Amino acid sequence: MNYRIADVAVVRYPVLRVTFTDGLSGEYDLSEMIANGPAFARLRDEALFARVAVDPHGQTFGWNLDDPGNEIDFCPDATRIHIEEQKVAELADRYRLSRTAAE
Repeated sequence: MNYRIADVAVVRYPVLRVTFTDGLSGEYDLSEMIANGPAFARLRDEALFARVAVDPHGQTFGWNLDDPGNEIDFCPDATRIHIEEQKVAELADRYRLSRTAAE
């Protein structure tokens, strides 16, 4: 797929807004990963979390990207799939609610 990240910003801890170069944008809640994944434990530090960044080529986003071996980074393709699935679920919920209200 090779999606690229245009921007990433903290919406509120621990939620990011990820924007792709084609304009698709969505929120990515990292609550479960931070709570349950040892690799993400450092992100419990809200000051570190606030320093999220995109690599210069948009190939990844994360923390400590300039510190090999100490970085926490995310795959744009997996992130894209997560955000698209979230959007489809939201649309399905809205449709279900509108059908119930109309009947």
